[in-house]
Formats: sequence, C-alpha cells, structure tokens
Amino acid sequence: MAIKALVPWMALPRSSRVMLLIVLLAGAQWAGAQGADSVAQSPMPAVVPRAEPLKFAPCEQCHQFLQTNSEVRTLMAPHVRELAHGDGRIWCLNCHGGENHAGLVTLLGEAASFEDGHEVCGGCHARRYRDWRFGAHGKRADSWQGERTVYGCTHCHDPHNPALAPRAPEPPPPVRKGLDRPEPQRESRQPAWAGGGAESAP
Repeated sequence: MAIKALVPWMALPRSSRVMLLIVLLAGAQWAGAQGADSVAQSPMPAVVPRAEPLKFAPCEQCHQFLQTNSEVRTLMAPHVRELAHGDGRIWCLNCHGGENHAGLVTLLGEAASFEDGHEVCGGCHARRYRDWRFGAHGKRADSWQGERTVYGCTHCHDPHNPALAPRAPEPPPPVRKGLDRPEPQRESRQPAWAGGGAESAP
C-alpha cells in the first residue's frame, strides 16, 4: 500500500516535489503557530493551590550553604535518587534550575513558583498542556458552570515519576433484591395542532 502511494509522488518532476514539500512544511508551521496562538490567547483557569506544603521546602534550608553541582549523578536522600521521567533525557536542574532554589524554571529559563508547575510541564508536554488548559485533560474542582477552577499537573502526577499506575475498575452498584421492576408508563400523545391534547393509554 505504501509503495502504491509513492508511485505518483516519484512520478512528479524533482522541482515539483521540492515545491510541494515547501508548501507542506509551511502549512505545518502555520498550523503549529495557530495552535500556539490559540493557547496563548485562551483564558487561564484558576488552579487549585497545593493542599500541603512541600516536605523539604524551602530548598534554601540546605542550598543556601551549598554550591550548586550541575553534574548528572545519583543523588542521596532527601532527594529522589533516580528520575522515572523523560527516559534519561532530563535531570533535576532542567526543572529546578541552577540558582533558583525557591522555585522552578521553564525551558526558556524563566523562573516559576511551585504553584505554577503546570507552566514547567507545558514546556515539554505541549499537547497535554493545551488539552489541560482547554479542559480536555485533568480534573475540574468545581461544577461545570461558572468560573473554571482546575487541579494542576502535580495533583495527579508525581513530577519525578509521572506515569499513573493502572487501577482496577470500580465494582458496579449493588442491586436491591426483592423489588419488582416497575412497568414503564406509556402515554399516547397527540400533536398540539390536533387539538386533542395528551391522552393516557388505558
């Protein structure tokens, strides 16, 4: 099937193929820009603050006396020894920054507080961030009406091991025994323009 699809493409002159590739790449870049603009222009929902403070915050308790060591290595307690995040492509300082011990840092090098951890997550997980911001991913804290208040990424995901463990489905609701199922009430309804109104069938 793939070979058949390539036949018309290879039959085109080389200049036509180059021009078509340029058009396709330009279209993809435009679509990506439009998606980024739509996210940037969308209203940011209110985010539920962390229910509990971080256990070892503020980091300055220790790091005000220690020089930052940027060497990738296995850490000792109280730090996480190894990250189950990013398949070995990231390390602590990608999110925690070098000298910003009071918070986090984005991929662009901008400081972010722990309350704004979703901005750090969105630097790598752009699609999930877009879905979260528009309401397709994550959980809403209040009703579906009114101002949106949502939970941040780290309410559900451990940032050092973000994969969620599989869970068994909840059992079905119990059925009360000894109760007869009521018969459905059927009604014969006439259209309003017929003038007869609604009449119940015997």
